[in-house]
Amino acid sequence: MDEIYLNWDKLFDEAFKIPIFDIKNDTIIFSGIGGSGIVGEIANVLGLELEFRKKFKGNETLIAVSYSGTTSETIYDVNNAMSAGSEVIIITSGGKLEKIAQEKGLKLIKVPSGYQTRYAFPYLFTPLVKMVSNKRGIKIREQELKEGVSESKDKILIDSRRLIELIINKIPVFYSSKYLSIAKRFKQEINENAKYPAFFGEIPEVNHNEIESYVHGNLLLPIVIESNDIDKITEEVLNSTIIKPYFTSDLKNITSLLVLAGITSLELAKRLDEKPEKLYNIPKARQLTTNLFHIN
Repeated sequence: MDEIYLNWDKLFDEAFKIPIFDIKNDTIIFSGIGGSGIVGEIANVLGLELEFRKKFKGNETLIAVSYSGTTSETIYDVNNAMSAGSEVIIITSGGKLEKIAQEKGLKLIKVPSGYQTRYAFPYLFTPLVKMVSNKRGIKIREQELKEGVSESKDKILIDSRRLIELIINKIPVFYSSKYLSIAKRFKQEINENAKYPAFFGEIPEVNHNEIESYVHGNLLLPIVIESNDIDKITEEVLNSTIIKPYFTSDLKNITSLLVLAGITSLELAKRLDEKPEKLYNIPKARQLTTNLFHIN
């Protein structure tokens, strides 16, 4: 299954062709959960200034991302934004959100379907970043998203094997400052693909509290995704495993590190004899959330 992530360079080629819209308002609010939600947090690594508050006044643009189109929390935000008179742009592969967009005349970016959400990152991230960077006047070289994958495949395979040998029989905790959202993605990929515990923490906050837990945390494996000098303090204190980004470009580092997270999680799933696409607990949580928000 490694090719799912290693083929992201091809998915980016397809994603570059997805039509996008101009954003009307300066205040841009992002809504998304899980594999769809992380794309907004990662986009902010590029300084795109997406907000995540939930109250709408009508003078903002909501970009709602749900690959399945059925995420109750995101549908709830879309309904609230429409009620307030906010501009709404939806990125989805279908589902109820596509239906809402068509019925209400909302701006709809429809992406290819048929993938697990976490595998579809290129389709969700590319149109989001292109739209918001255009609005912010930030120049990005979108080809670097693809190059981050195509230029690092050999290194990714080597590093994933190294990480697996360290993670087995330990509980990995991923840390970073600038790349905090990527640390979160590592945690998510291992949780969902391998059904294995993993956590993440923000540097420098953890240097003032969490690092003390290692006095009795013999099963914890600290892993630092290096992005700033402040990260090196956590590395030194905890004698952490270090993930060094492959490039100087944030765009290339984002995609290459995410592929590393994906490949590592799939290899761990293989070691544990788990099927990455099988879900044990998430479907029940989704159904209970749908009931809570009264989404039909």
